[in-house]
Amino acid sequence: MSRLAVLILALLLAVPAFAQDEAARVEQLIKDLASSEWPTRERASRELVGIGEPARAALRKAIEHDDPEVRVRASNALVAIGEEFSYAVECATAESEPLRDHGRAALMNLFKLDDPKVLREFSQRELQPQWRGWNEQLNLMAPPAIALARLQALSGARILVAEDARESWARVLGQPTANIQVQGSPEQIPFLRDAMQRFLQQALGSLSADDQLVPRPLRLGRATLLYITRAVDGTGIERRCSEQLLDDLLKEGEQSARAAALLADGAASDSDAADRIRRQYAKHPELSRLMWLALALGADDETTACVRARKHADAAELLKARDWIVLELSAKYLECLDPAPRGELLSPVIEHSADSLELLSAIWVARGAVLSDAARARAGRLLKSRQDMLSAAAARWFAGAGDVTDDELAAIWQAGEFQPIDSSFFTAALELVKRPDIADRLVETARKSFEGIFDHTVARHALAATVLVGRATPEDLGVALDKLTAARASQRMVNQLAEMFSGCAVLPEGAMSKFDAKLFDRDVTVRRVYLAALRRCDSALQVSIARAGVDAHGAKEDKHVGLARLSLLGILAGAGDAEALDEIIKAVEGEDAELAKAGGAAYTDALQGDALFKALEELNGQQGITHGAIAALEGYMEICRRASASNDRATFRKAYGIAIGMQILNRNWQLRQELMQMQQQLGAGVGKVEKHRSLPADPNLKQLNVDEK
Repeated sequence: MSRLAVLILALLLAVPAFAQDEAARVEQLIKDLASSEWPTRERASRELVGIGEPARAALRKAIEHDDPEVRVRASNALVAIGEEFSYAVECATAESEPLRDHGRAALMNLFKLDDPKVLREFSQRELQPQWRGWNEQLNLMAPPAIALARLQALSGARILVAEDARESWARVLGQPTANIQVQGSPEQIPFLRDAMQRFLQQALGSLSADDQLVPRPLRLGRATLLYITRAVDGTGIERRCSEQLLDDLLKEGEQSARAAALLADGAASDSDAADRIRRQYAKHPELSRLMWLALALGADDETTACVRARKHADAAELLKARDWIVLELSAKYLECLDPAPRGELLSPVIEHSADSLELLSAIWVARGAVLSDAARARAGRLLKSRQDMLSAAAARWFAGAGDVTDDELAAIWQAGEFQPIDSSFFTAALELVKRPDIADRLVETARKSFEGIFDHTVARHALAATVLVGRATPEDLGVALDKLTAARASQRMVNQLAEMFSGCAVLPEGAMSKFDAKLFDRDVTVRRVYLAALRRCDSALQVSIARAGVDAHGAKEDKHVGLARLSLLGILAGAGDAEALDEIIKAVEGEDAELAKAGGAAYTDALQGDALFKALEELNGQQGITHGAIAALEGYMEICRRASASNDRATFRKAYGIAIGMQILNRNWQLRQELMQMQQQLGAGVGKVEKHRSLPADPNLKQLNVDEK
């Protein structure tokens, strides 16, 4: 036998002896936990934690030791080593009190709920408003379940109700209508808290102080939590909230799912803890509590595989919850399923549900799934719903369907006859008609739509314009030019009509004449919408129309002609015409404020990118120019207008950040109002990036029962 083989054999024979020695040591250390001498107990605790995994079995047995000191120290040692979620839940739900105490302590440590970095009350500084947009407020009037769902969706905040406050909370939810008024951004906790406080006082009326409810703002990980408690329970809020979360997690159904979603908010900031929870779920896929946690933290491939392998009735049942947190978590579950089983699971809900929140959630998550004939037929009927979000969810489902029948297309188009252009339905239907296979089938329908009475407030003409983008004939463009004047009151309608001119290189003679006339109209809003269409045309056609207009109208004519010429000179300057650029510069450096403003706006066509921002910065900073700041501000405003119309968030943020800081803007409330309105249209909050959502960003429903008329 070789010397290496002898060494290996010796090591193998030594392992059992070593294990026996370690087991004996662990047993002795467990006994030392009951020592009458404090230093001995402390040393035994430290050494057991140092031994780690080999001591786990003995420590678990010691949890139910007769000596309370041993029980507590054994539990603390296990918590320090790291207790598995599955065993912690098993202990927390056991009949034995020592096991329950250990299980809850282990869960408390797992989610670090006693760490102020995870769960804490807001400080007084944080409860002060940081900013408030111009005339910014949110009014929610709907049945309480819908109003609270909207509040949570729009603010990103969570709501948790204390156990002893749930009776009064049931009275709040039992009100026929909730009126929640947020007098500022709902994303700011001071405004949100105050709105909830007013709502609770109105809903509960003249209850005693013991039964009145108050919202307690807490930070849970990166999330904001409003903990609803009785007014008299104002101390130990963090501890009470953490105990409430653990109590709810250990229950079943909706309460457990809600608690899992909230606990995940706290664990999400710790990537190691999040990964550990997902790994434990992969090992114990039968634990539904662990599944909800893993889903709330974001499903990875292993989590998705485990979800797909189980039965799904509990997830569908959670769609009945009128709690936005639970609905979001159920939607995350359903997103894990393949299209066929997801459609099979959701079809009965869509066929039969009479609850608008449940139905909205089901149709929204069903996007891309194959529905039964009956469920699909109901989605078609919902296109006519008076509740915009239900109509939008149905249109959105058809937008994601592999095939859409002629009858279904006709129903969607008919809905566009009465649905407003600022509706959620329009946004969803727009996605559908942009599909090439759908748009090709709708070309003649779109042309016929323009033959009817034009109404800039409804979706039909905007959908028709979208269908004709890239398919429009010169005659179609001539019709669009006729509609632009009437569309000027709706920026969305203008955008859709103007988009028809994308890449247009040739126009009929009549259309060219109409462009010339409208580009010099006395109404600045008319000129602006026709310029929007002109800018979509082929660059050569733009220059041709601009040159014809500039040559036909001299600089010495009426003021409105001079202003219109500057807009066209901007297009010529952008094409390389140095004389046009000189005339714009002369205007911005002149003594006429209106011409200076028009020249500043013309910079946005004459220059591009960094060169544009640099030119406006220099214009604003030159002391010798009388109206330089006014011209620069108008340039930034024009950048914002175009960025808002094209949904270019990055450019809008850049120009907005400069404009909002200009002192001259504070003296012009009209421009400031326009800027703030553009900000709101582009998205609630400058710089906010829309994340993936399992459910709509705003469940804007009016009633809980479903009205399909």
